[in-house]
Amino acid sequence: MALGRRKSRVRAAPPPRLHITAMMDMFTIIMIFLLVSFSDRPQTVELDRDLELPKSAARMDYADSINLVMTRDALKLEGEVVARWDGDRPVGLDPERLQESELYRRLKAYREQADRGGAQGEETKPFVLFFCDRRLRFDAVNQVIKTAGMAGYPNLQFAVLQE
Repeated sequence: MALGRRKSRVRAAPPPRLHITAMMDMFTIIMIFLLVSFSDRPQTVELDRDLELPKSAARMDYADSINLVMTRDALKLEGEVVARWDGDRPVGLDPERLQESELYRRLKAYREQADRGGAQGEETKPFVLFFCDRRLRFDAVNQVIKTAGMAGYPNLQFAVLQE
């Protein structure tokens, strides 16, 4: 019966205590992170008159993007013309030598600037917001997409009109 007496002498462990200060610190950090991440930053973009965008119900945040506008007449990067179209043929964007184009040089400069601008060892990843007329031929659009990919922007976001 020694076993029974031993059980009665063992005290029950005290219940664990909740450290409210550490939890408040954690919730404060999460709240600040969410407020900064989901802040409302609308971007105003002027559309060219001859640009017809497709329609979509998708929603995205377009802040901190590089605007690339492709109309039936010209290709503009941040409002400056980098190539023109003569019918279906691009002038200033040779499909055989895309890395020699003005578009490639400027996008590469943006990429290098973004890479230098990040915190120590942290790479910032701005993206290209592509305004493309839906009436354009695929091969012309494909040349621009290839050039952006070679310059360090493999993932483009296409701008659309809200349905």
